[in-house]
Amino acid sequence: MATKNDDACLAKAADDEPIFVLRAQDMTAPGLVEMWISRNPQLPPAKRAEALDCAYRMRQWPHKKMPD
Repeated sequence: MATKNDDACLAKAADDEPIFVLRAQDMTAPGLVEMWISRNPQLPPAKRAEALDCAYRMRQWPHKKMPD
């Protein structure tokens, strides 16, 4: 699981490429990650497992709030 300090995905983005970040404290984030998984059935098994793990870990995050 990557963090903001070592995320290879963010490193791949072009300097001017728009990105959207979901944080664990966002109470809607785990469901959005799971929706992304369901809308991308062609995901390689390792990427799917990584995303499922991320959603699980987001659900375990102790501080929740509505998005800013």
